[in-house]
Order: sequence, then structure tokens, then C-alpha cells
Amino acid sequence: MRPTQAQTVQRLTQPRGHDNSPFLDPIGSVNNASPGPGHPDQRNQRYIGRLDTETEAEYNQRLDREWRDGLDEIRRNAPPPANNPPINPPPQPPPRRVYPGPATNRGGPGKKNTKASVKIAALNISGNGGPTVHSADNKWFEIWQVMREQKIGALLVSEAHLNEERSTDIMNLFGRRNYTVIRLDYSKHPHTANAKGVALVLNKYMVETADIRKWEIVPGRAMLTKMKNVDGSGLLVLVVGIYAPNAPGENATFWTTIKTFFETHTSLKPDIMAGDFNMVEDAIDRFPTRADNNSPVNAFDDLKNFLGLVDGWRETFPTTRAYTYHQTQAQGGSESRIDRMYVKESLFEHTFEWDIQTVGIKTDHRMISTRLTTEDAPTIGRGRWVWPAHLNADKVLREHIHDKGIELERKMDELEALGNIGRDDTHNFQTMWVEFKNDLCETGRERAKIQIPQITQEITALEDKIGTINADANLTEEERRLSGAVLIEKLAELERKRFKAARLTAQVRNRLEGETISRYWSMINKPSKPRELIHRLKKEIHPNGTVEYEKNSKEMASLARDYHDNLQSVRPEVPPEVREEKIRTVIGRTARKITEEQKEILQRRLTYEDVQRALKMSANNKAPGLDGIPYEVWRILDDRYRTDVH
Repeated sequence: MRPTQAQTVQRLTQPRGHDNSPFLDPIGSVNNASPGPGHPDQRNQRYIGRLDTETEAEYNQRLDREWRDGLDEIRRNAPPPANNPPINPPPQPPPRRVYPGPATNRGGPGKKNTKASVKIAALNISGNGGPTVHSADNKWFEIWQVMREQKIGALLVSEAHLNEERSTDIMNLFGRRNYTVIRLDYSKHPHTANAKGVALVLNKYMVETADIRKWEIVPGRAMLTKMKNVDGSGLLVLVVGIYAPNAPGENATFWTTIKTFFETHTSLKPDIMAGDFNMVEDAIDRFPTRADNNSPVNAFDDLKNFLGLVDGWRETFPTTRAYTYHQTQAQGGSESRIDRMYVKESLFEHTFEWDIQTVGIKTDHRMISTRLTTEDAPTIGRGRWVWPAHLNADKVLREHIHDKGIELERKMDELEALGNIGRDDTHNFQTMWVEFKNDLCETGRERAKIQIPQITQEITALEDKIGTINADANLTEEERRLSGAVLIEKLAELERKRFKAARLTAQVRNRLEGETISRYWSMINKPSKPRELIHRLKKEIHPNGTVEYEKNSKEMASLARDYHDNLQSVRPEVPPEVREEKIRTVIGRTARKITEEQKEILQRRLTYEDVQRALKMSANNKAPGLDGIPYEVWRILDDRYRTDVH
């Protein structure tokens, strides 16, 4: 007996391990009987609890894996019924669509070396959401929040609904005294600003915004913008923002018009073209699966071939099903990948991290994005780990560090009592201290992974379920349509809820600190400009006169370190007696000298009071050292130590 639509939606949308989660029997019907041996509800029959060596995330993953294994075992051992073929095991979620692309190279397990890049994205926002920028439903606060959180350098917006007045209001909204944090260029529909419209939003913290030029190809529907490249070389990138007509005949004419423009402006052929195309090239990009009208498809194909563009996301994921436009379940639940991003074929190898994601803006479209780099951009690593501020309030971590600190103190006392007998190069006070700090950092990393907000975990789980459903060949199109629509609605609701919470937090902080001289006030009033990168350092000059440059940031840091370390050692040969005389001359000219009392203080061993005084004098919110641990951590541990002692 086939499950009903309601049962199918419930089965696919219910979180695994839920008390009421239906469990599939071998013939595919919904059965609420006792779950399998690996199901989380039965875990106490097989496991006492979390292993000492497991983090909470690893524990949950193990239970989930055992549940799946138990389900597979039931299906393998059960004889298939006479009238129904055996059902395959439930499909695994496809790889998350943030895998490195052509411009990323890996240096080994867990290591990633990525070129300096800028993130470019496209999103149909379905209008402003409110009559003015100060309306509660206006979307421009959320647009800036997306760009800030996702570190987007350039966002192509479709259905922007802008005019001169609204554009000025938006720029003023994000103004900081004598500067703004964004640059906004737009093209409006000739007859109304309440429909259509495209825009390019540039994040001044990420990209250079000087000397921008624009051309309106089709007013309100296609705009060409020339902006500076990401490598700081002064080269230019041409970007086309698209919002194509929906009717097939108008859509075909639209692509022909754009081609005519570039035939007469051959020097302006774009590097990137992105937005809402309102058509798909292949049937796989629609659900239910169907091919589009030949007229717009052929017209667009002619334009794409003329400009030498490729669909970067599809080139990266040739067989993956993912969609950017979703109807609600009430509307029918159909889906399509009409929002796309095309790049010049020669530029594709310099792109990576192609992604489709739901954002917290009220729209029925998802955002498409990629990262763009260049041939000469420097290679950078993962960055240095720094202790997250929220870990300071983690009671579990503080107890762990406290216990480890007491253990370290005991071991040091024992070693001191032994004198020089138990000390060597591998076992001494310094190595003990290094081991303690390494343990502190490793435990901090583990706790930071576990302390992910619940709403973020739910969003990740929903994204995985959507990928699972899109990849499940056992589902009918009707089942996939219904369950997919429900999950997409839930995902969009969660993203908007997360956005609202983040926005409320920002508003509260701005109300409390925005008008007082503070670190926060200085930060929000600091002029915005892109981070200046060192793109290369001269490494060697060969005998034939050619210069070899280093572009890897880690190697460049080593070159700079070696250069400064050798400044004092590389000098002309000077007789020792001359050198001593020069040193005495310089010291003799020094006016200030330390007193005998100060010499005595410097020779004295440090006491606990000296350390405590130094901690009190240390400032908050300062960059930590190489270990990544800020002063605040040591101050918290000192407070706990004094509480225990007294």
C-alpha cells in the first residue's frame, strides 16, 4: 500500500529521532512501531552514553549513523513482497554546495590555501518591501546584513524598485558622518519605480568603489557596470545585472536586444552576467521537469556563445538538482533555477565556492554566489585561530581549564621539589606550560564547534534534508514537490527569524553605545575601505635579470621576517675594538640610566602580585598573541584562582 501525500510529507520533514517520527518498514509504508536498533530512541539499549573521547557533535553523528545502519539492516534482511520491488536505502545528502572550485588548491588534509578573492552574489529581492527606507518591512537593512554577514563585495539585485529619491535615502541610511558603507548604482523602469529594476550594491569594506561607470542596456532590466578588479592592479571587471521578462516572446527579444548592444560595443563584453533570467537552459533546472520554450532558449544561447560565457554553478555541479525560485505548497510547489551567474570562460578557472543559499530576506528566490580571484592574486591560508569571546562564559570550558590549571600547578610543585633531577629538554616548566596552553586551545576549539546556536543547527539540518530530497530517485515528482515546498518554507522562516534576532541585537547595542565614545562608536564611524593586501614580494633576481616573486602569504611573511632578522647581522666588517668604542660612545650619550634600586627590582623574581597587577593593567579587546588567547581569558582564570584561594 502506497503512503498518502500527508504521510510522505510527514516522513520527509520530521526530524530524525523525534518521538513521533514515523519509521519506514521494508515495503515503504509508514509504520509507527518500535524503531530499529540504531535509532536514537533505542540508544540506551546499545550504549551507556557519550564516550569520553567524543564531542557532543560526534556523539550525535554516531547515533544518527547507527540509526541509518539499523534501517539498512532491516531492509536487507526482510524479503521483498510479491507485488512491490525492494526499496533502496535512504539516499545520503549530496555534498554541500560550498566545495572549493577551480581557484582553490589544497595543501593536505584539513588545509586549504585560497587565493585572495571577492564574493559576488545575485538575488531577486521581490521589491523594497516598504514605501520608505524606514518602514518596518523595508528590505535594505536586511540586504546590508546579508552582505556584512556573508562578506559579499558586490551584490546584483533584481526587482530593486529604485529611483533617485529612494537611492539617495538608502545611501543616507547607511551613511557614517562624511562617508557611506555602500555604493549603489541602479537602472529603473522608464514608466514606474514600483516594478522591475536592477541594481549593483558594492560593499566599501570589500571592494574599491572609485571610478565606477554604468550603461543601461535595457532600462529597468539590464545594466552594465565597470568596476575595479580584486587584485588591486587597476584592471576592470564588467558586470551585467539581469531581470529578464517572463513572457517567452519578450524574453527572446530581450536577449536579442542585449546581443545587439554588445555587437556595437565590442570592447564592453562582460566578465560576469547574473540575475533573474526567467528561463532555464535545461530541463533538469525545473521541477517538475520540463523544457522551456525554444525561442528564448535559442536567443539566449546565441548571446551566451557570442559573449563566451559559461554557467559557473552548473559547470561545477553538472548533475546536481538545486533551485533558486520556489513556489509555496499552496501555489503548487514548483521550483526552478532561473537565478544564475555566468562568467567568461577564461575567468571560470579563477572562481570557486559556487553556492545557492536561502537568506533571511522575504523573497521567493534564493541567492547564487561565487568567489572571484585573479591570476596575480596572492595565496592566503585559513587564517590564525583566535579565542571566540563567547567562550569566556562557557561554564564547562572554565571548569575544564580550572581543573587542568590545578593539575599543572601540582606537577610544577613536584618538579620544583626534585630540583634539577627531573628536568631535561623535553620535561621542564616551559614544556609543561606549552602543553597546558595547547590543551586549552584544543578544548576551546571543540567547545566552539559544539556551541553553535540551535537555530543555525536547524537551518543546516533543513538544507541537508532539501538536498536529500532533490537527490532521492525513489520519490515521485509529486512527493518531491510537496515535501520540498514544506522544507523550503520552513528554511526561509528560520532564516528570517535568525535575521530578526541579529537585527534586534544590533539595534539594542547601537541604542546603548552608538552615542557614547567607545570602541563600538569608533568602529562604526571609521571610514570604510578595502583591506590592503601585499600581492607579492621580490624573492630572487636571476643572473639573466629576470625577477622571481613570491605570492604565498605564508612564504611572504617568512621573507619579511628573515629580512628584518638579518638587518643587524648583514653589515660591513668592523674591527672588534672599533665596534666596542662605538658602543661605548652611544651608551655614553644616553641621558637616562636605571638606578641601583631599579636594578635590584629587575633582578628580583616575579611574584603573584606582579602578575595580578599586569593583568589589571592589560586592556580589553586587544589582538591576542600567536596562541590566539586574549587577556580576558587569563583575567577570568585569575578571578577563579583568587576565589578558590580565599
